[in-house]
Amino acid sequence: MKDRLKKTNYSWLVGSLCVWLLCAWVAQQPKPTRKPQAKPTATATKSHAAKPGPASAAANPAEATAPVSATGVDPESGLALDKNMLLVKGQCTACHSSKLILQSHFDRDKWIERIRWMQRTQKLWDLGDSEPVILDYLTKYYGPLDIPFDGRRMPLPAQKWHSR
Repeated sequence: MKDRLKKTNYSWLVGSLCVWLLCAWVAQQPKPTRKPQAKPTATATKSHAAKPGPASAAANPAEATAPVSATGVDPESGLALDKNMLLVKGQCTACHSSKLILQSHFDRDKWIERIRWMQRTQKLWDLGDSEPVILDYLTKYYGPLDIPFDGRRMPLPAQKWHSR
């Protein structure tokens, strides 16, 4: 009976030590960096390269109010900087996180389907005239990816074993 009790105590000790080591290992892991989701556009690059000033701010008020980051994305939401980013940010992130946009890569029909689903089930309001502008933005920056394979890794290139 004493041996059994001793084994139970050791198993709790070993289990607790393993949990503690796992927690210490996880705490020391570097935090993942956020990858930019969209390439900077010519307008975003141009606005980033240009010196901010009253002349450039007056040319496009949407760009003047949008904070510019070095990667061409809005630092708050992660959305690609564009003249329509604030419209999309205002309409979409009023209800959900921008991460739902960032992780999705739909074509225009699928984005329309998503909007209709939100209107039907989530009480999304009618987007009116801004819907085509939002769809243009979403398909431009968060359209389907041109990745031939989205598995764990790219397939190995075909090997040529014999040369004649």
